[in-house]
Amino acid sequence: MVVEYISGLKVAWDVAKALKVATDAIDDAQIKLQMAELISALADAKIEAAENAETISNLQKQLNTKNSLRFDGKKYYKDIEGKESDGPFCPTCYDAKSKEIRLQHTPGSVFGSWQCKVCNGFFE
Repeated sequence: MVVEYISGLKVAWDVAKALKVATDAIDDAQIKLQMAELISALADAKIEAAENAETISNLQKQLNTKNSLRFDGKKYYKDIEGKESDGPFCPTCYDAKSKEIRLQHTPGSVFGSWQCKVCNGFFE
């Protein structure tokens, strides 16, 4: 979807540049002004499309991450297709800041078997 949008803008940009070359031969100031405005508007649209494409890509990554995480009631695990689950990840860090912080195994600790080194939380 985004690729088609950007491709369409590129075609429009190329057409506008070709029209500009053609209108350079014409001595009408109004046409030249309108062509300059068109090229400027297309350049702005091209920049905005690139920014939107990056935003969409980041949001898709976030959505894919959210869909791949599974909460067992105490910790998060990431389901990986064809492999065992990855993790565990800290529920406090993920719920508060959407950060996937891997928990460290702390056997024998009276506070819990898993510790987050970022928020210092302990989990069973």
